[in-house]
Amino acid sequence: MKVKNWLTINSRGSCKITKSKPNINLDEVSVLLDISIPDELFTKPRLEAKIDVPVEAANPEKIDANVIENVQEAIKSVTGLDFRVNLINEEQGVNEKDDENKNIQEF
Repeated sequence: MKVKNWLTINSRGSCKITKSKPNINLDEVSVLLDISIPDELFTKPRLEAKIDVPVEAANPEKIDANVIENVQEAIKSVTGLDFRVNLINEEQGVNEKDDENKNIQEF
């Protein structure tokens, strides 16, 4: 992207930018700015994730801490992101606010 604008500065240090050449006062100076910046600066990154859970994983076996750590490390090695996996114990009720923090275990 290429942009041409006028920067006008007065003797008190105030400044303004205009698209067209400004009419300036005695205590002002105007400078034409010719700016060239890459369009990529305006492209926001898009984060994507794809998680495939195989049918075999849908069994009632318990997940141990090693599995959780391995998942976190695998995601970090591929994406570079810190990813936290929480194990929620469904056997205990989570309706009471006091018990809620006891049911979540972070590894």
